[in-house]
Amino acid sequence: MFHGGFPGGFGFGGAGFGPFGGSFGGPGFGEPGFGGGFGGPGWGGPGFGGHGFGRGKFAAAATAALLLDGPADAAEITRRVTEATDGAFTPPEGAAEVGIGLLAGRGVVTVDDGVATLTEFGENILAWRGINSDTAHAFLAQASKFAGVLKLRKELFEVAGLARTIMWTGTDEQREKLQEARNTILAAVTDAKRSLYAALAQG
Repeated sequence: MFHGGFPGGFGFGGAGFGPFGGSFGGPGFGEPGFGGGFGGPGWGGPGFGGHGFGRGKFAAAATAALLLDGPADAAEITRRVTEATDGAFTPPEGAAEVGIGLLAGRGVVTVDDGVATLTEFGENILAWRGINSDTAHAFLAQASKFAGVLKLRKELFEVAGLARTIMWTGTDEQREKLQEARNTILAAVTDAKRSLYAALAQG
């Protein structure tokens, strides 16, 4: 899920994709650490507006880039992401709709019966950032390599959410189950960290 991932949470355009102004996805693709930048200094320049998009910034950025391939509605944007990432990410149509709405609000696209088309202003913004169809597809292809990492992150966040719920509202029996699960998970995480650190040391 391009996501969470790219799912909201783990998602395409959900929380965690970083300031639009820093790079394509801000400090990181999903969270600080994956990132770098896409298209030079970032997407923040005139029109996209730095921190102005809040949630859904990445959806807007990816949607704008994919509209270089031609007008599209949310379903078509979802299809293009899936195709460009070789099936690694399939964002929900709702995330693409959010992206289209944000772009329309900034004058980057026009929308007719759900179909978004880049305006001249939108095309100029992308060109100014050095973004074209080829670089957009190259970025998405590169992003697909992180699908496994994002899946792991999503699952860990889900487990943490379940743990919080049980701690706040769970029964004594549920809390006992949580304690068992916590011990199992922490042991597995500790072992995994040890293995990964060893692998990095060998590199």
